[in-house]
Amino acid sequence: MTRTVTVRSPRRRSFFEALALLPLLACAAPATSSDAQAVSPGNTGDEAAPEYLYACVQDDARIAVIDMDGLEVARTIDLTTLGFSSNAKPHHVAVEPGGERWYVSLIGEDLVARFDRGGELQGTFEMSTPGMLSFEPGTGRLLASRSMSATNPPTRVGWIDTRTMDGDEIDVFFPRPHPMTLTPDGRWAYTGSLGVNQIAAIDLETEEVTLTDLDGPPHALVQFAVSADGRWLVGSTEVSGRLLAFDLEDPAHPRQVASVGLGPMAFDPIFTPDGSSVWVPVKGENEIAVVRTADWTVERRITAESFRQPHQVVFSPDGTRAFVSNNGTGGSMEGMTGSGGREDGAGVGNVTVIDTRSFEAIEVLELGRNVTGMGRAPGE
Repeated sequence: MTRTVTVRSPRRRSFFEALALLPLLACAAPATSSDAQAVSPGNTGDEAAPEYLYACVQDDARIAVIDMDGLEVARTIDLTTLGFSSNAKPHHVAVEPGGERWYVSLIGEDLVARFDRGGELQGTFEMSTPGMLSFEPGTGRLLASRSMSATNPPTRVGWIDTRTMDGDEIDVFFPRPHPMTLTPDGRWAYTGSLGVNQIAAIDLETEEVTLTDLDGPPHALVQFAVSADGRWLVGSTEVSGRLLAFDLEDPAHPRQVASVGLGPMAFDPIFTPDGSSVWVPVKGENEIAVVRTADWTVERRITAESFRQPHQVVFSPDGTRAFVSNNGTGGSMEGMTGSGGREDGAGVGNVTVIDTRSFEAIEVLELGRNVTGMGRAPGE
């Protein structure tokens, strides 16, 4: 049985109060940190521009820009050439609709960075050990959680006004908030704890935070996803190795409807474009578990020789291909420290492309050490 409690998170200024200040900033250039370079116009207005997938090569401080149609690396962004350290640890990516701007969490720099489509750094937001990102296009709001590598981070998640790269933090009261997702209407954000069996529903209009206790063994919640119709919330768990499913009829009080055993280290879940199933990387098994949403049962397990700690799945816009990031570190968890358990440190991560009709690998892009989070522009 779950237990819920609603609290009001103390903050200096709400996001919607901050929006009232935007007319005063309309003629000003976006605020950037001292690390930021000049704004680049990118490739705006180019209808023929390729669909890019941005993949973090965490231990090499690089981001691979993958042409999703050509199945090739279009270019690589080396963060050290932009003034960041070799320990920058890019981890997760969120992309704006249209793809003209995108954001990456830099664990080792305590920053969330904004880039344009051309790869030019536009600004940063300072935040201790940022982890997962979720972008809401209606208000230009970006939500950020904390990294899995942070053992005692603040009990808060960050929100960023991406037009200015200013923001604040919302207290969710439990330790180690890591998952992060938003409902399609942008009204609700959800995060969960790596340390205790709790999830938080954040009403982004009222700033109220509703906590829900979860039954079962220690879970260590890794990542959430919400279905396109806003009906379902799913969460993967690292320790208990499960997919938890929740009904969002009352978005403040997610009601658990299923707990599906998948295997050790279940990572970032994603709904298929038609919503009929959820794909979940299972690192401990080197498989992708496909869970049917009609009855919350495992209908298939996808394997490939190139799967080496599968971390995240991103579907192509037409849904015919699935891009799977693989850490390749050979260690436990997600290789968040150095080479992640490999004594020789020589493990190479990749992005494996799966045909979603045959469930076979059709391409493998070797990228470097510890390939983690990815992102592409969301569909219309």
